[in-house]
Amino acid sequence: MTRDQARVAGYCPDDIDFLVRRGEWVSLRRGAYAERHRVEAMSSEQHHLALLHAVARGLRAPAVVSHVSAALLHGLPTWGLDLSEVHISRHNLHASRHEAGVHHHRGDITGSEVVTVDGVRVTSLARTVLDTARTSSFEAAVVVADAAFARDPQAQSVALDRLNTVRDWPGARQAGSVVEFADGRSESVGESRCRVCFREAGLPRPVLQHEVFAKNGRLIGRADYGFLEFRTLGEFDGKGKYLRGLRQGDTPGDVVWREKKREDRLREQGFEIGRVVWAELDRPALIGVRFRALFARGRRYQA
Repeated sequence: MTRDQARVAGYCPDDIDFLVRRGEWVSLRRGAYAERHRVEAMSSEQHHLALLHAVARGLRAPAVVSHVSAALLHGLPTWGLDLSEVHISRHNLHASRHEAGVHHHRGDITGSEVVTVDGVRVTSLARTVLDTARTSSFEAAVVVADAAFARDPQAQSVALDRLNTVRDWPGARQAGSVVEFADGRSESVGESRCRVCFREAGLPRPVLQHEVFAKNGRLIGRADYGFLEFRTLGEFDGKGKYLRGLRQGDTPGDVVWREKKREDRLREQGFEIGRVVWAELDRPALIGVRFRALFARGRRYQA
């Protein structure tokens, strides 16, 4: 709630100041407040969104919400992103600056790169991917880009075209690597991070969501990753995958049993299968050793 909104709701200035002094209200930034119990219950993402909306109420064109703040506003995953500041961009700045928890970026933003989300002017999906990729780690940026391109596959070509005009911008080279590597077929943060692990381990790029069929054309199953020349499939084992597999009346054991039977059917088609869990995603070398051993067995099968 802004100070003006509070006054319209019947609070006089002294009431507002009293509530803040008593600690019942928290000042998010000058002229913007929230109830303390709500603030204390917020996740880091929710707190950033609250700050973002407080900042956005005072924004005037050509300023727009951008970078990681735009990613959050678009509902993209924020794994690995720094949410300590709200990010806005405008082309009429002489230089970027940090001010009262807001990072002001100088950037050339075209009209087609501005959309409205929840009443806030924000950079488009494609532009958000580029800005996030220029200023965040490769892994965190891939997570954002995969999710953005899953939502709008055309955003990938738009981002590539835009890169041709901004190659002299700081971080543009990494942004190009992120956009080229990103794939909207990744279905979770874990699957995106796992692909980055494969890359860091020096493994070949897999086919995503590879479907395996029996000789009669019946679908046997789908794997997260297919290293087809090595007759090897890869699976990221996240909790979400098993929760999605729950049917009415199921126990967790039922889901695990069905997954085991599916894996057995895939092996019957002549595939090696490797699994990766979340706790291993910071150990790409370990994953590389595991999959190279599977590749060697898969080659023997082919022979």
